[in-house]
Amino acid sequence: MYRSSKGTRWFIRNIALVGAALLVLPPALHAQRTTTVSKPAAKAPAVKERANKWVFGAHTIATPGVSITGPDFEEWPFSTTMGGGLGIMAGYELNRAVTAFASLDVAKQNSGVSWMEGSFGLVHAELGIRARLSQANTQSTPYLTAAIGKRAIGARITDFDDDEVYDLAFSGTMLSFGGGLQYVLSPKLALDGGVELGLGTFDHYDADGDIGTVSANGSTSIRVRAGFVWRP
Repeated sequence: MYRSSKGTRWFIRNIALVGAALLVLPPALHAQRTTTVSKPAAKAPAVKERANKWVFGAHTIATPGVSITGPDFEEWPFSTTMGGGLGIMAGYELNRAVTAFASLDVAKQNSGVSWMEGSFGLVHAELGIRARLSQANTQSTPYLTAAIGKRAIGARITDFDDDEVYDLAFSGTMLSFGGGLQYVLSPKLALDGGVELGLGTFDHYDADGDIGTVSANGSTSIRVRAGFVWRP
């Protein structure tokens, strides 16, 4: 009888221990699972926009000669020869792909006709838009340009027939289209090169203060640019 009672107590005590273990074990396992769950991956930092979106540039240009033809130039055709010059540009980045800009350049060209002699200055002043074609390569970026502006060609010339020296200039409105490539050297400096085609007419003249209009055909002017762009 004693052995049976003792065995019963041993059995009850062990059942109680097992029950207590079952009550304690699930919360412990749950706590362990909770602590071993990995945290979500941190998000990549957002690309910071430039606070200052102004852009400035300077470039050299090469320009083939310009010809002016039309009813008022049949007797005295006008043309120049190839020359070179300098230009500047200021722009503002509207977004990552589009930049609004203003530019001015001047090239020196010699007379291309026998009836007058002199060095002409070919001036282009324009307002336009530059659009990046791709942003996949952040170091080398092609772009297109479109602009509207004024261009003029003029000089102090010598007329051999009349033996006179006077100022003469022709000007007119133009549209220009072009393209180029920008190569980034650093976050603030990039090389910039391109070609632009100007379309329009030189239908205004200024001869020593005598200002008027002429009947002229459309003329093209080509500029090949090489320079740099600076982002302060």
